[in-house]
Amino acid sequence: MLAQTAEQTKMGWLRGIAGLLVIAGSVPLVMFTAGQPADKSAQLALLGSLIFLVAAGLLGPLLARLSIVVLGVPFRLMGRRHGGDAGGALAADNLRGHAYRLSSAVVPIALLVGLSTTFASVSGTFQEVAPPGAYAESDNWLRGVELAMLAGFGAVATVNTLASLTTARRREYALLTLTGATRRQLIRMLGTEAVLTALAGVVLGILVAAPMSMAFASAATGELLPTIAFSTYAPLVLGPVALTVLTILFTGARATSESAVTAVAAP
Repeated sequence: MLAQTAEQTKMGWLRGIAGLLVIAGSVPLVMFTAGQPADKSAQLALLGSLIFLVAAGLLGPLLARLSIVVLGVPFRLMGRRHGGDAGGALAADNLRGHAYRLSSAVVPIALLVGLSTTFASVSGTFQEVAPPGAYAESDNWLRGVELAMLAGFGAVATVNTLASLTTARRREYALLTLTGATRRQLIRMLGTEAVLTALAGVVLGILVAAPMSMAFASAATGELLPTIAFSTYAPLVLGPVALTVLTILFTGARATSESAVTAVAAP
């Protein structure tokens, strides 16, 4: 089991170097974007965010492990305070030991949040600096349509990935059941894992969007912080979180309803 876990946390050096090279190549793009006119800078910001998302995908296992180490601290402390009954420590350690599996779940969430953050930054800042008129309204409307389409595709990919990963762990749930874990404890563990996974995706998504969003804000307003309408942005962040938690819990409830003996015997 330890050998298998260790193998799952390794990230190929070629993949790691590729991810670092993508990030290094994006630095000049960030600087170039900050010096362009607002309309051109907006297009570059969206392109740059996609490039940073590629880097996040390449470095996914490492980034996922680091985020879980940090975000999992409160859950592990809660687990110790409750004598391990809270399931937080088990969930945090379990996710940290399966970085590849976690990155497959986190990256789609980061994609959703990263693109949403970039679009919200560009649209919000444009509304602040652009004079009222048909062009500005049409431009914002088109960006909203693009965001909705990308969010739709991203939501489908996220649900499929999370459902597949959760279902594939039926044998793991069965082994935990046979060693004394109750179904309630398994669901609680899955709930904690879902929250950690969602938080990791949100944090990575915001970090991915930050460089290009700040570069665009600098080009458009001279300030590093973009203008974001939180009434619009909040659902874009809370949506992926709710989607992640509900998908994992629903799929996990179905996966844990099977007989443990049958699940262990299954290939």
